[in-house]
Formats: sequence, C-alpha cells, structure tokens
Amino acid sequence: MPNVPSKNLVQIGIGGWQAPRPGVKSGRERQTTIMTVTDCVEMGIETAAKRALEVAWDGVDAVWLSFDVDCLDAAFVPGTGWPEPGGFLPREVLKFLQIIADSKPIAGMEIVECSPPYDAAEITSLISTRVICDVLACQVRSGHLPNRKKR
Repeated sequence: MPNVPSKNLVQIGIGGWQAPRPGVKSGRERQTTIMTVTDCVEMGIETAAKRALEVAWDGVDAVWLSFDVDCLDAAFVPGTGWPEPGGFLPREVLKFLQIIADSKPIAGMEIVECSPPYDAAEITSLISTRVICDVLACQVRSGHLPNRKKR
C-alpha cells in the first residue's frame, strides 16, 4: 500500500515452529520488524513495547493496532485458528498494550483470529474483550480520547 510504508510494520509475537517461513522471509525482505515472543520476553516487555513504538511511529501521522489473539499461549486462546504453544501470557500482552495505548493516540484497532465457535468456554472472547477495553481505557486515561465529564 503506497501510504503504508512496510518499514513501519511491527509484528510482535510471531513464533513457534508453525510460523510460515515464506511469510517471515517476505516480511524481512520488506524491512518489517518481527519480534518473537522469545525476543520480547528476553528484552523485557517494556523495552520491546518502546522499540515497537519507535519503529511504528517513525515518520508517520497515524498507527493502526491489529491484535491477533494467537500471539497468546494456546492454553489461553482455544478459540483461534492457529493455537501456538509457547505464546505470551495474558498479563504480558496486557502490559504491552497498556504501554502502546498510553503513548500516543491510535487511529483504530482490530481483534483478529478470535473464533468463538472453536471455544466452548468463551475465554478467547473474554481476553479479546479485555484487550479492547484496556486499550480504550488507556487511551482515555492518557488524554488521547475524550473523557466525558460528569454532570
């Protein structure tokens, strides 16, 4: 896309032996930033989030947040099409997203790979809802979205 430079794309939580190698290779050729779960855990969630923000906001006016639930460990998201053992813990993801949402206003967000028919206990939908609520709450708390005053 001409108005979306690939150098600003940051993919976080790509991991495991199931990741399609041609896709990873293509992403690297296009100069996208790929940070695996292991990368983020080893450098620390705060450092990883700050690095992601630096790359995503470099020379752009807006950033879109796409949250793919399958970055979480399969134990926490049975309702996804690509469950991956060894993914993030929910508290790691929520901390990461709080840092992102507190930093600057985001243009919008989406949740992908949440498939309730695969999830009898609805825990995938619960974490998806929590992600949306936390991001919106952090955007309000940080002054990036209006806070309706009490009357």
